[in-house]
Amino acid sequence: MDQDGLFECGAGGVEEVEETAPSAEGVLLKGFFSTAEDLGMARERFRERVALAWGEERIEDWDRSWRDRQTPVEVTPSLMVMPPWVQAPAGAKHIIRLEAKMAFGTGSHESTRIAATLLEQVSVRGASVLDIGTGTGILAIYAAQLGAAEVVALDIDPVVGPCLNENLLLNPPPPDCRFRTLIGGTDALSPRAAFGIVICNMIRTELWPFREELPGRLAPMGPRSPGGEGVFLVSGQRLEDKPFFLAWRERAHFRIVAETEMDGWWGFAAARA
Repeated sequence: MDQDGLFECGAGGVEEVEETAPSAEGVLLKGFFSTAEDLGMARERFRERVALAWGEERIEDWDRSWRDRQTPVEVTPSLMVMPPWVQAPAGAKHIIRLEAKMAFGTGSHESTRIAATLLEQVSVRGASVLDIGTGTGILAIYAAQLGAAEVVALDIDPVVGPCLNENLLLNPPPPDCRFRTLIGGTDALSPRAAFGIVICNMIRTELWPFREELPGRLAPMGPRSPGGEGVFLVSGQRLEDKPFFLAWRERAHFRIVAETEMDGWWGFAAARA
């Protein structure tokens, strides 16, 4: 194969460029060589090819290029998420610095923006908070910044643990906030564990198996929080899934106290009826 021939001539890499293929039957191959000697060997080997061409290409530092393209993400008017090396804009009220890596969540998706918006509409200060499916921990860290007394960041994905630990080093919770990370499903929690705020930012098919558990995980906000009753926040739902949740609301006897839509996505805050 031509790819093998390019590598045998000393190519450090080979790229297929299908959109510029000279015919419908094939693809254009680009071989990259670090020495003139290897390039000359390849030119000699493929000299009879009609589409043969060569030239110089600037070497790019891909890691630096990727970093240079990173810009702050406005999750809400009060919350900016940005990489550690980006300077914070003037006047930013709350800032979370993180590197997303393999865990979900950089703050740009509508589901995270909806959840953060709903979180700002409930009384977080002094409350206990459970963030189910925490990912990179944006919502859990934001709850801590908003004054939560206790935060439990829960996720079933083992990749989340190391990633979230790094993000907590970049965004240390306030000293008066007890912050814990748990890897597992909701069965990793104590059967009687209850929270003033339960956050669940995930698609319906992931949330649906344990939906009946959410109202039972609610506790009164407690004396340190003036909000009174506990609430659970659900985000990550497409608008077409809204009827499923409205039907569930009727069966489970809870009431929606706030809701937000963004670009085809929907989320709500609910309390017991």
